[in-house]
Amino acid sequence: MIVKKKVYYADYIYYNNKIHKNSYLLTDRDIIIGIADNIDDSSNEYEVTRYENSAIFPTLINTHTHLGMSLFRGFADDLELMTWLKDYIWKVEKKYISEEFVHLATLLSIIEMIRSGTSTANEMYFYPNATSKAFTEAKLRVIIGFGALKSVDNAIESIESFKTTNKIRSALCPHALYTVGKEGVKQLIDYAKPRDILIHTHLAETVAEVEIVKEKYGSTPALIIDEIGGFDCKSIFAHAVHLTDEEISIMGAKNVNVSHCIDSNLKLASGIAPINALDSSGANITIGTDGAASNNDQSMLSEMGTVVKIHKVISNNASVLPAEKVLNFSTTNAANALGFTDTGILAKGKQADFFVLSFDSAHMTPVYNPISHLLYSANNNDITDMVIGGEVIMKDRVILTIDEEFIKSEARKIAKTIKI
Repeated sequence: MIVKKKVYYADYIYYNNKIHKNSYLLTDRDIIIGIADNIDDSSNEYEVTRYENSAIFPTLINTHTHLGMSLFRGFADDLELMTWLKDYIWKVEKKYISEEFVHLATLLSIIEMIRSGTSTANEMYFYPNATSKAFTEAKLRVIIGFGALKSVDNAIESIESFKTTNKIRSALCPHALYTVGKEGVKQLIDYAKPRDILIHTHLAETVAEVEIVKEKYGSTPALIIDEIGGFDCKSIFAHAVHLTDEEISIMGAKNVNVSHCIDSNLKLASGIAPINALDSSGANITIGTDGAASNNDQSMLSEMGTVVKIHKVISNNASVLPAEKVLNFSTTNAANALGFTDTGILAKGKQADFFVLSFDSAHMTPVYNPISHLLYSANNNDITDMVIGGEVIMKDRVILTIDEEFIKSEARKIAKTIKI
């Protein structure tokens, strides 16, 4: 039996980070083999799928999230971070979370991921085996963080026995300096660096965090992380809101990976990270949603839409962070930060990871610039199809790998039991 090469037509294809019009994306099993202006539709060599009035984009990558928190969505709102954590979230987590809870909550978040064009997550939460199970079922990509709030040794022991695959990888995740402590974070960095394991942690998220660390250690979180080697290993830092000019310069010079979580930072009044300055200094900027309990969704479309606009306002400059740059934060920059070097861009030899954006709706009509529409106009319902590694994950807005209605029904049942 001859296996035909799958070919996808769209009005626009964002190939090699450039828009191509009326073209065909060529794939062979899970790999992209090129792009063409024309093909012979009658040829036995190709199986052709046509996406009319649509664009094909590389799938998005969420570089900081807590997927297992989706069952706490809307549970505690309108609070600053420390109150939100100590008086609400940590209490319900201690009372309710389990393997089954995290598995279901992660699947609920995965539905949002797929519907917002997101194929890959950099995850930090409890019960990593439950997360791995959910991603295996959904057939998405993930880096599963082995967390440390206090017990650094447990995180190391767990990651040593964890089985990784091409789609499921692992990281060490000290929660933050103010919870794990300087020595604990350093121990994880020293373990991870020679093994090329990703370090994923929160950094300088709030003024309160900075003050706690300064009082305990006599220096700021960013300077301490630099001192103990965190900027000199494979690492990514979520938030990075409260930084000095000196810290921005250091992080830029070392090409530090930063995950910008704007919606969560706005909702919790944590502040707005100096992303334009970090980007200009040389840091590698990516985007994360944070958890659904503080965002309150997992939509990378929504996140990019906020990022692309808010920095124009705070800088009083409409040309700051143009749409295409912000898109690349969520694709090529993110893939490079996490080490998923075979995805993040539609190019020859890369994984066939893409989503299809429809322009059928009134708010997507007419089309002058498809990237503009993706960043400024689109919502999740405008994404119709997703392919990951050459396999169709969503077709005509129907998710094929997991049972969306069952997952939502079970989530509603659990929510009725949750209270402090």
